[in-house]
Amino acid sequence: MKSSSFKQAASALAAVLACAVSHSAHAAIVISEVDAAGSSAAYAADWFELTNTGTSAVNINGWKMDDNSNAFASAVALRGVSSIAAGQSVVFIESNSTGSTDAAINAAFTQAWFGGNAPSGLLIGNYGGAGVGLSTSTDAVNIFTASGTLVTRVDFNASTLGRTFDNAAGVNNGVLTTFSTAGLNGAFLSANGIETGSPGAIAAVPEPESLALLLTSLGVLGLTGIRRKQA
Repeated sequence: MKSSSFKQAASALAAVLACAVSHSAHAAIVISEVDAAGSSAAYAADWFELTNTGTSAVNINGWKMDDNSNAFASAVALRGVSSIAAGQSVVFIESNSTGSTDAAINAAFTQAWFGGNAPSGLLIGNYGGAGVGLSTSTDAVNIFTASGTLVTRVDFNASTLGRTFDNAAGVNNGVLTTFSTAGLNGAFLSANGIETGSPGAIAAVPEPESLALLLTSLGVLGLTGIRRKQA
C-alpha cells in the first residue's frame, strides 16, 4: 500500500509540475515591439513582434491575436510561423484574412526596413481579419493559445509617427510608453529612412525560466519528503 500511495502522490505531483512548466514556457513569450504604422508605412500595415525569452522553443500552432476588444472570440489566427526558438524574435504583419496578400506585404516590409535584404534567420508571420487593425491613438495587442488561454498582452496610447513601441522592459498586461531610439535595444533607422525600430532583433527582456527551475526543484523536494514519510 505504501508503494501504491507513493506512486499516486508522485503521479499527481508530476502532473502539477508538467502543467506549471508548460505555463512557464508560455509565459516566456512577450510582445517585445508594436508598430501601429498602418497606411503611414511604405508597406501600409501594422505589425508586432513576439520574443521567446526562455531557454526552449515554444510551439505557437493555433495561437491567435486580438486588439483592444480583448476577446478570444474575436481573435484571428497567427500564420506562417509555428514555433519560436529560445531567444528568437518573430515579426507578425497584418495582412488580409485569407493570406493572399502576405507575400506582397512581407516583401514591401523587407524592402522598407532592410532594403530588400532581410537579416539571416528573420522570421515573418502574418495575421488578418475584421476589426484587428491597430489604432494610432490607443489600442492593445492580446495573444492567445489555441484553447483561448491569454499568453500575454500590452496596451499602448498615442503612437509617434515613424517610431515603434519598444518593450525591452518586458511589460506584460501593462501600458507601453517607450518609443524606439536608434542605437538602443537594437533599434535602427529603416533602410527607407522613415521608421525607427528593431524588427526581428532580440530584445533584452527579463528571462522567466527560473520559475520552471524553481518548480522542478520543489517537485524533487516534495518527492523526497513523500519517500521519507512512506519509509
